[in-house]
Amino acid sequence: MTTYKELFGKYVQNVASDPTSTDAEGQIWYNSTTGAFRTALGGVGAWSSGGSLNTARDALAGAGTQTAGLAFGGRTSPPTNSTATELYNGTSWTSNPTGLNTARKFLGGLGTQTAALAFGGGPPASTATELWNGSAWTTSPATMGTARSSLTGVGIQTAGLGFGGYNGTAKSAASESFNGTAWTATPSLNTARRDLGGAGASNTSALAFGGNSPASAISAVTESYNGSSWTTVNSMNTGRRSLSGAGSQTAALGFGGYTTASTSATETWNGTSWTTSPTGLATARKYMAGCGTQTAALGSGGDTTTQVATTEEWDQSVIVPVAGSFSSGGNLNTARAGGPGSGTQNAAIMQGGYSIPTSFIGATELYNGTAWTSNPTGLNTARSQSASSTGSQTSSVLFGGGTGSAGTTTETWNGSSWTSSPTGLNTARHQHTGCGASSTSAIAISGRVPGPSSTTATETWNGTSWTTSPATVNTGRWGTASAGTQTAALFFGGVAGGPVLSATESYNGTSWTNVNSMNTARADLGAAGIQTLALAFGGANDTPTGVTSTELWNGTSWTSNSNGLATARFTMGGAGTQAAGLAFGGTTNPGSQTTATEEFTGPSTTLNYKTLTTS
Repeated sequence: MTTYKELFGKYVQNVASDPTSTDAEGQIWYNSTTGAFRTALGGVGAWSSGGSLNTARDALAGAGTQTAGLAFGGRTSPPTNSTATELYNGTSWTSNPTGLNTARKFLGGLGTQTAALAFGGGPPASTATELWNGSAWTTSPATMGTARSSLTGVGIQTAGLGFGGYNGTAKSAASESFNGTAWTATPSLNTARRDLGGAGASNTSALAFGGNSPASAISAVTESYNGSSWTTVNSMNTGRRSLSGAGSQTAALGFGGYTTASTSATETWNGTSWTTSPTGLATARKYMAGCGTQTAALGSGGDTTTQVATTEEWDQSVIVPVAGSFSSGGNLNTARAGGPGSGTQNAAIMQGGYSIPTSFIGATELYNGTAWTSNPTGLNTARSQSASSTGSQTSSVLFGGGTGSAGTTTETWNGSSWTSSPTGLNTARHQHTGCGASSTSAIAISGRVPGPSSTTATETWNGTSWTTSPATVNTGRWGTASAGTQTAALFFGGVAGGPVLSATESYNGTSWTNVNSMNTARADLGAAGIQTLALAFGGANDTPTGVTSTELWNGTSWTSNSNGLATARFTMGGAGTQAAGLAFGGTTNPGSQTTATEEFTGPSTTLNYKTLTTS
């Protein structure tokens, strides 16, 4: 028998912990701590959250790669054909000033981010073709020979292939090739179908899979095209329609779609057969756009029970992403809600709040990374729904709030006691938010004023007095959250008398700018971080019911984290950073205050470790 030494030129290593270098791929070692032989495998894929589309939609088309993607057309809600075109840079989507010339859904797409093709779609079934040059669409005089929607396409703008679809009365087997100027009929598919997936590099190398055929509404049939004919090959493991595809004829990816419900199932094709991935999409859906390769793909938009803006990135390598997660911390000594927090995960402060039906609270507690300690003295003015700077455990300022109404009272914290300031906010408010670096530098943002109504006013604190800024927020609201400093802040969520909001605004010290919204609208949420790396967690929906949803802001867009709070809640305190956040207190369902504390560890990566066994 050949030994490991003879194969790899070295002996199996005995180590106390698994190696972290990608050089470990394919190697075998003995982990003396776990008492097991281990390896790191490449070629195993996983989905992770990407930046959300600006326009939620389904039945759209895609082109390009994971880091240079294009999404266009589709259907918005209420059902309306869309012209919207967006570009992806690997992190976030940017809406192009101009969209398709012909609004449509269930269209075909192919090409790159700078040279794409849009064709077909409907209703009614269309032959229209448009070419994309990286900045605008031009309607081509060349139209498809067979009008249809619900088709798919592969290849590049000058060597593309469109196949399958629905002609308005029947499922189609038609296949056509585009050379950059004209369409030419090519040999038909063996199985006519609509809502199918596709992969391929050109008009002579393609793969068709899944879909809705006359024989089966949920098809697993796969066909391969060599430029001359389509050949039926091994079927998918999960038959489905309305799925998406990426990759090439010999290395394809099929994902999502519909079986008897929307599915997250993901399969890889090696040129011969399909293999089901152990990890599927985080959000099961159909009718999304797909693009990229088998090892780096993008799935965006689609339909769960409604149109979504969700984007997920597929990566297949020895490195796998690990989502951020919450773990239990030490409980507060006093259960409460409506009390803000400051500091870091290992050195935080919570002050004030309320406990229904008891009273408003002035108690102050300090967290050391393990446990909360009650400070001997609390606030001079007990209150709730106030805001504080996001300074440190030894230097912060608390402002506004009250005992059921708006207030102006300001107090500063020096690490051991609170001092009342002779000057308060210029605009009395509560249920507002604020952030800042210390007891001498803070910003008060929006909030609720008597009426009840919201204010758009922003005020800055210099350690002695408040100054009303000429810069006002674009959307006045209350129950919001914020992150950052006096001159670089992020403001998000809340409510303004109607449904809860997802709106996000960024402040540069001079003015507020609307930026990409959160994926989950909510009010009374918690937050941590800075303007360019923020963390949003929990909050209340319109019911109002507490949620666990957690999102990360990268300076451009929000990404939903697959792991949320263990305890759904709202009106909680928050502190720390995006990589090491803290959530504490708040109101749980069905409406009682909690002492629960949770510590957040941000997203990371690890190797795809496997334990070797005998069989």
